[in-house]
Amino acid sequence: MKNKYLFNYIFLFGLFLLILNDHLLKAAYGNWFTGKLSDVAGLLILPMFLKYLFPISTKKSVLFTIVFFVFWKSPLSQFFIDSFNSLGLYNMGRVVDYTDFIAFLILPFSMYVLDNIEHFEIKLPPINIQKIATHSLLLLTTFAFFATSQDVDIEPEDYLSGCCLTDPVELNIGAGSIYVPTMFTPDGNGINDIFQVSADSNILQIDTFTIFNQFTGDIVFEKIAMTAITPENGFDGIVADTVAATQYLYYLVVTSIDNVTMRVNGSICSLPCEEPLNVPRPDRIDDCAFPIQYDIVNGYDENIDSQEDLNCF
Repeated sequence: MKNKYLFNYIFLFGLFLLILNDHLLKAAYGNWFTGKLSDVAGLLILPMFLKYLFPISTKKSVLFTIVFFVFWKSPLSQFFIDSFNSLGLYNMGRVVDYTDFIAFLILPFSMYVLDNIEHFEIKLPPINIQKIATHSLLLLTTFAFFATSQDVDIEPEDYLSGCCLTDPVELNIGAGSIYVPTMFTPDGNGINDIFQVSADSNILQIDTFTIFNQFTGDIVFEKIAMTAITPENGFDGIVADTVAATQYLYYLVVTSIDNVTMRVNGSICSLPCEEPLNVPRPDRIDDCAFPIQYDIVNGYDENIDSQEDLNCF
């Protein structure tokens, strides 16, 4: 019976993980990992879902999953999303991020499960209960897939809630050193407009400089093998033609001239303080460290005037 494609340990685990991640983990621990976890869980169970719905082979169910996911994660799907949202039934959304394709790594395991489904099958109760359980599971799975495609709904008070709770990064890496601030103000006035890593001449390059949306885990900025550590190679705060008051997560890999490599991660707050903002004032905003507060000889110096009033709340 085709019910085995839904009622098996792997499908139920993947569905549970998808719902748990979208409705709990992303909100509590929004980062790169939780951003990708829903993609992995979704790709794990989608071929099984398709096998239940249609009389197709395992290879075709996986092939359709790949084609659909590539389409969904590309700009080609925007017309479909806009058309659907115009109906006013549901606010569907997604972010184009090609690093999401790493989730394809789960598909060989999904194929293995489908080819050996009897080993994972859960024996069902009498037929009348089976129908109720099957219909309930179909509805729950459909809801889970739609919820994954929903725009993230974040309250304004959450945007900057974690700003400047930690100290700026000051690290010695081999013969060199780096400084990473905790806030920048992309308001176009030429002061602290760019989020950049500051480094002395003994840092060879920034191997990886990646910035993520803290709520979805999607990449909003990335530079690779950056030898010119200058503001021109920093993040200007513009995402989808918009500058937002929010907090981002970052991940760095830095190498010194004596071939010492270190990985660093943390958070950075974007505060375009040009006009009043519809967000609460962060509790520790006076503790924020800015890009301008770096001296190449002495490193971070909190006594350097940040030149920011931050009276925009």
